[in-house]
Amino acid sequence: MRNQQRKAATTSATVPMGSSSEERDEMIYRELRREAEAMEHSALLGPAVRAQIFESPDLVSVIAEVISARLARATSGIMLPRDKLKEACVRALRDDDRHGADVVGIMQRDPAAISYLQTIFFFKGFHAVQAQRVASNFWKKGSMSSKHVALAIQNRVSELWAVDVHPAADLGGGLLVDHATGVVVGETAVVGTNCTILHSVTLGGTGKERGDRHPKIGNDVVLGAGATVLGNIKIGDGATVGSQAVVTKEVPPGMTVVGLNKLLDPNISPTRRDTVKKREETWQYEVSGYAI
Repeated sequence: MRNQQRKAATTSATVPMGSSSEERDEMIYRELRREAEAMEHSALLGPAVRAQIFESPDLVSVIAEVISARLARATSGIMLPRDKLKEACVRALRDDDRHGADVVGIMQRDPAAISYLQTIFFFKGFHAVQAQRVASNFWKKGSMSSKHVALAIQNRVSELWAVDVHPAADLGGGLLVDHATGVVVGETAVVGTNCTILHSVTLGGTGKERGDRHPKIGNDVVLGAGATVLGNIKIGDGATVGSQAVVTKEVPPGMTVVGLNKLLDPNISPTRRDTVKKREETWQYEVSGYAI
């Protein structure tokens, strides 16, 4: 039964080629409402479904309802008013097409994602990313007041979901932050499009630099659980950072790195072999022949 549900969800998550972000978001919103109809009369979920989905006219409004409801929880001495939070969420997300790309990315790449309702209502990685986008909107305004609002939202995200992403970090669309607990992303970090970040990942500084000091992650990169990437280095497009790896040197596109700066089998193809030849003095290679 679960596999059947998953297959149905994946099929419905497919966005037709050439669709605009507006068409994509409208499709997501329609599917979300359809899924919510089955929950409307639930004693536990019915009130939330009616208030946060059926009373919201579009996808941005739904996300704003969900995120503001969670951020406004009285979990600390700093109270964040729900109505103002919702307005801020709508403003930040209305002209930003990344939230819909995030939903699609989660549905396509996370085997545990069985519905849009689950993704938008219950995935704390999704919640943390959307809240960071709102905080980032405040940060970019530049005033001391706006920056402190951004930091207050960052603080609340850390309290609620154990995710600490600086408001100035640049997170690309199509982002899947799976499980999310323990993820730390520094101020000058950049994450490209369609990336996957598992729990306990750190994109941090070395402690020796100021200014631009955090990693730059390319597109379609996978950062495994517990991976630590330090310094103003680039992880190339399509690269994989293995679980518990510690990376302090740049990783060429398409490569896999494990352990301490160890690239897996550079002889996997002629193109990859030519790429890594240029880095012989700076990398330790595993060439035992096992596949990646």
